[in-house]
Amino acid sequence: MTDKSQVLSYWQKFFADLFIGTFVNLLLFGVVGFVVGMIGTYSLKEIYIGSTDWSGWLQWLAVITALLWYGLWGPVHGVIASIIETARGKFRQMVGGLHDLMDLLVSGVLSHYPNVNKSIPREELARKFDEIGKKFLDELKLKGGPINWMKGLFFKALLKVLKFIFLDDVMEELNKKGKDHLDRADIESAVRRVGAEFVISTLTDQMLILQGLNVLALTLTFGLPFFLFWSF
Repeated sequence: MTDKSQVLSYWQKFFADLFIGTFVNLLLFGVVGFVVGMIGTYSLKEIYIGSTDWSGWLQWLAVITALLWYGLWGPVHGVIASIIETARGKFRQMVGGLHDLMDLLVSGVLSHYPNVNKSIPREELARKFDEIGKKFLDELKLKGGPINWMKGLFFKALLKVLKFIFLDDVMEELNKKGKDHLDRADIESAVRRVGAEFVISTLTDQMLILQGLNVLALTLTFGLPFFLFWSF
């Protein structure tokens, strides 16, 4: 049986690490992006600007323009990469916690019904799920201050996703049993078959595509000044 205290501890730790880890990654990726931008500026100066027959003030104007261009876009792409990578890591980290949370919430809802079948109104199941989810959120104590407000907002959104999965996929799996009474193993098996790993893996794949697009945008952004100098 899923231990509620362990599930609470998991999500409390998850949220405690979320913003600290995000801030550290933003700082790190932003610095890396800035350094890459400075390398781009230096390379442009050495390859093209320094070899032109322009006057000194015009060369310095070109260097300053390149410095502003790369100094802006380097950190921007770094921050975007940080957000995407942090999200991918957190989604992967959530797999085990989602299984246990879903198992706890579903078991709590179905404990109110001696017999689980299709005759239970969907609205009633949704209301019970919301009640148990709200109680669990209150026990997480994500109150006080804007950061905890954002954490609570994220968890509420997560609960809505889990409710949708419960009402559609988990109940469909349970109704396939054709039993008058479902035991704990049936519920756990239905939750596992829904496949939180598949949902998370789909999300992380999408994040990987976004990261690839960010790298492509970075290449175009950094290559544009070189292309302009090469063309003219």
